[in-house]
Amino acid sequence: MGSFGMLARRVVETEMPVMVQIQQLIRGAKNAVSLAQGVVYWKPPKQALDKVKELVEEPSVSCYGADEGLPELREALTRKLREENNLHKSSVMVTAGANQAFVNLVLTLCDTGDSVVMFAPYYFNAYMSFQMTGVTNILVGPGNPKTLYPDAGAVHDKLFIEGL
Repeated sequence: MGSFGMLARRVVETEMPVMVQIQQLIRGAKNAVSLAQGVVYWKPPKQALDKVKELVEEPSVSCYGADEGLPELREALTRKLREENNLHKSSVMVTAGANQAFVNLVLTLCDTGDSVVMFAPYYFNAYMSFQMTGVTNILVGPGNPKTLYPDAGAVHDKLFIEGL
């Protein structure tokens, strides 16, 4: 490992991802297989790889795309939300994945020093996103163990009765 002297304190103080912790635990263990992250270990089907080979020759593949995602895909998703979900005031952004979408939301909605409430169970990257963007008070509220629904009453008590 190199020096951490040049890194932002908020990044250095971000908790290590649980996936890295799991990898460290099973390193050197015999016959251990981690199913923690659910990452596939097989390659895409031949038809998909052939299509990629075909598309990679198109000049548009080497250009920057729209920041919000492919316009055609955004239009199709907006239409789906309107027609099937009755959501008429929605705006769609397409990202490389859910983690990127969540970071975009945190960067848009939170300032350094803000406080947030999130509920268990949560994906570890969400917690790390708050830490890396300078959110300083992260209250993790409980979820119902049977339904996994957030327990808003417990958070209310913590904030307004206990005075956190």
